[in-house]
Amino acid sequence: MIRLLAAVLLLVIGAIGPVLAQDIAGSADHPLVGRFDGAVISAYDYREFDEYDFAQAPITVREPDNLEPIEGVVTRIAYILDGDQSLAEVARNYELALTGKGFELVFECETKECGGGNFAYGIETLPLPQMVVDPFNFRYIGVKRSGDAGETYAAVVISVDANRKVRIQVTVVETDTLAFKMVDAKAMQDAFAEKGSVALYGIYFDTDKADIKPESAPTLEEIAQFLTGAPGLSVVVVGHTDNQGTMDYNLDLSHRRAQAVVDALAANHGVAKDRMVAAGAGFLAPVAPNDSADGRAKNRRVELIPR
Repeated sequence: MIRLLAAVLLLVIGAIGPVLAQDIAGSADHPLVGRFDGAVISAYDYREFDEYDFAQAPITVREPDNLEPIEGVVTRIAYILDGDQSLAEVARNYELALTGKGFELVFECETKECGGGNFAYGIETLPLPQMVVDPFNFRYIGVKRSGDAGETYAAVVISVDANRKVRIQVTVVETDTLAFKMVDAKAMQDAFAEKGSVALYGIYFDTDKADIKPESAPTLEEIAQFLTGAPGLSVVVVGHTDNQGTMDYNLDLSHRRAQAVVDALAANHGVAKDRMVAAGAGFLAPVAPNDSADGRAKNRRVELIPR
């Protein structure tokens, strides 16, 4: 009977369910977690490098520091579930789904066992109204999976809002997937001579945006030096994404990001704009499988090719 119940519960959470029409643009389930049936993604945040405080024990007045900082690729996804499911049902499904995928249970609790308000306010969640945690009614599941390449942590917070809708936040930290690359002007020249193109991973954007982040400045400077040293060269700046989201969405996003690079090089680094053309390939030219965070990180890049 117990095995039958577990099998039925596991059917509720799929590895990756179909993206619902109501999901926010550019969002997707994490492939290692999935979603509770009927839930809709209300907020999505992906960081190629960030820190997350992982709760591994109750947070109380006496024990305020039971949070372990974990660094790596961090994905935060908030869901809204408009149904009559209990928090216990949702939590049990997530626990079974995660342990069924090889995760080890590190810590799970409900309101009082977690530490009540100290826990609810101490853990990291997306800001209101993206995520709501009722300090008097919530569940928490923290799991970990180890492999040859590194470790993956997942934290699931489940609560309710004022309208009695179930709120869920899934946070996944992958410690093995950080692969920042800094390519200088000389390396760009060599890559052009050898391969006819160069892939750049030092230009950063926030999720779902085409605004270049300040930490991209060193790579932009190196691109400008490379182009200044080759005054007869014109290039196509090609944006690439992973396969999260629709084709049309990613084609548009990758083009806008490439155009942002062209605009930045022209406006801030003195590169003639008529030497550059922006193009977006979306996820149509992957250099790695998109079934892992490491592969998706490699596919998100800006590429220079001769024009």
